[in-house]
Amino acid sequence: MPFFKNDPLANDEYEVIGEAFWQTLEIPGEEQILKIYGYKYSKMHALVFHSICTVLCGVPYIALLYYPKYNRFKYVKCSLKSAEKICVTDSDGLFYLAQIDEMDLNLSNHRENKLRYFIYQHNRYIWLSDQGAFVNVLALNEKLTICMLMENLTGLNKRQQNELLKLYGGNSVEVKVMSYWTIFINEVFNPFYLFQVFSIVLWSLDEYYQYATCVFILSTASCVTALCQTKQMSIKIHKMAGGTSAFTVTVLRPTRSGREECVVNASRLVPGDVLVIPSDGCVMPCDAVILTGSCIVNESMLTGESVPVMKGPPCLSSEVYSTEVHKRHTLYAGTHVIQTRFYGNNQVLAKVVRTGFYTAKGELIKSILYPKEVNFQFYDDAVRFVTFMFSIAALGMAYSVWLYVLRGSSVSTIMLRTLDIITIVVPPALPAAMTAGVVYSQRRLRKNKIFCVSPPRIVICGKLQVMCFDKTGTLTEDGLDFYSVIPSNEGEKFGKQVVNVTGLPATSPLLQALASCHSLTSIQGELKGDPLDLKMFEFTRWVLEEPGPENTRYDNLTPSIVKPVSPTESTQNLDNYDPYTMEIPYEIGLLRRFHFSSSQQSMGVIARVLGQPQMVYFVKGAPEKISGMCAPETLPENFSTVLNEYTSNGFRVIGLAHKKLDRKMKWVDAQRIKRDTLECDMVFLGFLVMQNSLKTETTQIIRELHMANMRLVMVTGDNIMTAMSVARGCFMVQPQQKIVLITAVPQANDAQPPLTMEVVGESGPPKLPMDSYVIALEGKTWQAIRTYYPDLMPTVLKKGMVFGRFGPDQKTQLITALQDEELTVGMCGDGANDCGALKAAHVGISLSEADASVAAPFTSQEQNITCVKLLVLEGRCALSTSFAIFKYMALYSLIQFFSILILYKHHSTLGNNQFLYIDLVLTTLLALSLGRACPGPRLTAALPPVSLVSPVSLAQLLLQVLLVLMVQISAIYVLHGQPWFKSIEGGPNIENIMCWDNTVIFITTSFQYLIMACVYANGWPFRDRFYANYSMVLSLVTQTSFVILLLMCPWSWLAHFMDIKMLDPTDPDQKTFRTYLMLIPFIHLILAFTIEMTLSNSEKFSKLSKLIRRRCRDKEDASVEGACPLWAPPAHVC
Repeated sequence: MPFFKNDPLANDEYEVIGEAFWQTLEIPGEEQILKIYGYKYSKMHALVFHSICTVLCGVPYIALLYYPKYNRFKYVKCSLKSAEKICVTDSDGLFYLAQIDEMDLNLSNHRENKLRYFIYQHNRYIWLSDQGAFVNVLALNEKLTICMLMENLTGLNKRQQNELLKLYGGNSVEVKVMSYWTIFINEVFNPFYLFQVFSIVLWSLDEYYQYATCVFILSTASCVTALCQTKQMSIKIHKMAGGTSAFTVTVLRPTRSGREECVVNASRLVPGDVLVIPSDGCVMPCDAVILTGSCIVNESMLTGESVPVMKGPPCLSSEVYSTEVHKRHTLYAGTHVIQTRFYGNNQVLAKVVRTGFYTAKGELIKSILYPKEVNFQFYDDAVRFVTFMFSIAALGMAYSVWLYVLRGSSVSTIMLRTLDIITIVVPPALPAAMTAGVVYSQRRLRKNKIFCVSPPRIVICGKLQVMCFDKTGTLTEDGLDFYSVIPSNEGEKFGKQVVNVTGLPATSPLLQALASCHSLTSIQGELKGDPLDLKMFEFTRWVLEEPGPENTRYDNLTPSIVKPVSPTESTQNLDNYDPYTMEIPYEIGLLRRFHFSSSQQSMGVIARVLGQPQMVYFVKGAPEKISGMCAPETLPENFSTVLNEYTSNGFRVIGLAHKKLDRKMKWVDAQRIKRDTLECDMVFLGFLVMQNSLKTETTQIIRELHMANMRLVMVTGDNIMTAMSVARGCFMVQPQQKIVLITAVPQANDAQPPLTMEVVGESGPPKLPMDSYVIALEGKTWQAIRTYYPDLMPTVLKKGMVFGRFGPDQKTQLITALQDEELTVGMCGDGANDCGALKAAHVGISLSEADASVAAPFTSQEQNITCVKLLVLEGRCALSTSFAIFKYMALYSLIQFFSILILYKHHSTLGNNQFLYIDLVLTTLLALSLGRACPGPRLTAALPPVSLVSPVSLAQLLLQVLLVLMVQISAIYVLHGQPWFKSIEGGPNIENIMCWDNTVIFITTSFQYLIMACVYANGWPFRDRFYANYSMVLSLVTQTSFVILLLMCPWSWLAHFMDIKMLDPTDPDQKTFRTYLMLIPFIHLILAFTIEMTLSNSEKFSKLSKLIRRRCRDKEDASVEGACPLWAPPAHVC
């Protein structure tokens, strides 16, 4: 086949593993391993399974919606080769049962006629007999080289396309909009709603019709709201995904005489098809590598990068193609091709490499449909606590059964009272209340133009420990200001710096390099491109002209030219030259561009001066990279000195070089020559010095993050000296801290490189205490440490702050390594070269103009790091609020639990209206008001608690529970000690509601709900002051006034409605008792606040936790110093 060198389904490098029962798979683009198991349908197992479901009234069928792993009970294990179903489990423990499908497939040289495959999360896995395993369909092209891609320009014939369409599936990222019925079924069979249905049925049987009706109405409203929100989200994702079936594309088909154009539906594109890109641009339906010509592309939809990017074909090489590595040659699905450039009658062609959900756009949609599981200790603790609450409910149920059996109550009464305990201890409103804080935080973030596609990560922002930043465009401005150029005197020292480059002669190779070595293009008469290129070209005062469609047909014309705007020395001898009427003939044609890549750290252009007999190759890039391309004799003596002088002062320095090419080289040769052939024995021209100023907000935000006790890290592709200067300038590195620069010294034959360590700005080896220094290193040193010196990794990860010359993969490696140290890591970047790192981080923030980016779960439209501060503030607020609401809901349940058991003992219970008031009016409003708390105004060094089972949290909760119980018992004890009190007599199935026991417990517990809300409303400094939460203050004032009214002087109709007894205002004993009932909540309030504040600020607890942390830190420091004790160089460090 044209697209494959060999049979795509045959791979002799893999050893046949036999008829295995299971295997592992890797999800493309994610560090997640799947385990898959083979299963076959068993009639006997299925019969037993359905019989059990029938006996249990179909309950297991509902359970299967949330526990699908039990579906496998209908099947038996078998080999993967003969499996009918595939059981997929991921590293998060999630389970999926996939159907294996078969279809006929007749590829050339293919030895099998059947294709067996299954689909998991829109990824297709096919069975390869040669390997005896399933592989992702992407693996078929994982060793495809650039040469293999570029060698066939005729495309696929119709038969090949049809067969590959079976193999890869259609080119569509269409997401179906879920119907209301599907959403309704999913919502109704949610455990939360099922529990509410159970509660409503139970309350109806117990004649709690009012409360059951209210809960039913509220549940219905909640369900409808969730249904509408889910529908809207489904529509939004559907629109974002779009569709490919609505438009057609032009592809090439091979014929006997060559090739022909053919129009096909975009949904039928397959890898190997050759696309014809329209001259007026288009929206890409797939990922494709450019074969001929060039394109100007707007990729803001995916990366958020608003600057159009110029892309062209890759150089011929045996390098394995990668959509990430070769992104400057790849057109991504969903991006907009604005313009195309081509030569003569040639077309702009691109070969399809990925389709459907395997494209960059498809990956974005999959990241939204299947977000990465967030493992957070708080949620795990909450689940454990709810389980613990069920055990408490079991004890309460046992007590209720014992109590009612002793009374001789009927079975129905015993069951109703016993089951009622479950709805009290585990309140149905708990899940909704728990998410309130996150929902309000997300709304506030949206107002600040920060968009989130994974709301649970907002809470994780509250426990961030390490925050990594890209430099350019994140900490510093996108644009660079031209400072000067420093010309080189070949082999001698640098010449004087030149501030005004227009003073240089047009024939100067340095000026020619500045004017031609860029990726700029003209879009609707305006220059577009990299900000550095724009500034550089602007200061040359030259102009860029690109030929239009009418003159690209002539092969002797170059696609783009640059020329000065004033007369030059080279034009002085031209006959009849009039500088005021003639167009200046001095021009440089740009024949071929080699676009910048992070791995190459440079870009180049093949150019020719009009009238000159030979072409010239200009290159610019990282000075270290450029110096390696140049002949040693052309490098100035003070190369390193001058470079360090400028970079250490924060300037961005670019190296420039050129090389005259062979006079015999023609245009065709220039299009085919490899870059490696050009980039050797070049002549060094000098330095371009650019000034990259910090953004206005950077320094202040960095200071505030330091105050928040957060470790800050800079990871950039820029020069390490520039990065260290910027880190100093924005106070990321504190004034009292020294920077230790670790450098790997290159060795011949790729031998193990020794390491050198020096304190920047000082001489001699570093001998510093642990707290007074930070580490800086480059990407090559990072690679050397990972490969040869793994014992130094703990030191680097603990003290590393500035990482320069880091490629995209190395940025991801750093984030992952920090996470392996059990740190919560964030990353903030522009989403261009940082996609991998932003995805890998716990909290990835992309500075982008889009609402959602393929790069990160958070997207900020404000192009500065203020968003980091806002996210940390909101994260700490959401975390603190979630803790407060959970504790409040737990105590609300236990308050009602104790009150019900006390009333059961005294032949009473709460009335319907009392339940209605407590559960819907009182606690629900208070819980929602708690969630509306805004974040504190500033960041502090203190961190919110992250564990519900920490010693302090458990002690606080336990003491509050004991206090609640003591207060209720005290209130009943005081009541029973009154001379006017008479106990009630109840029968086996009779409960008295309007009695003194009920009234006292109802009034006392109503105050307790208010008291606990007051206690947990105080969340300073993570939440704003208590009085700033107006809804909370209003709720407390209103509810407290109402409860006091019920106690002091309720109207008769109100007392009757609330099922309470009225105190006689003329009876002095009852007046004294009323005073006691007011005094008890007041004492409870003081004691409750004392418990919270005392334990939170307890010196003993603080000393204990500090002692534990200190010991852990001492152990870590000891291990770090053991790796490099006092920075005395070990044997492998010189």
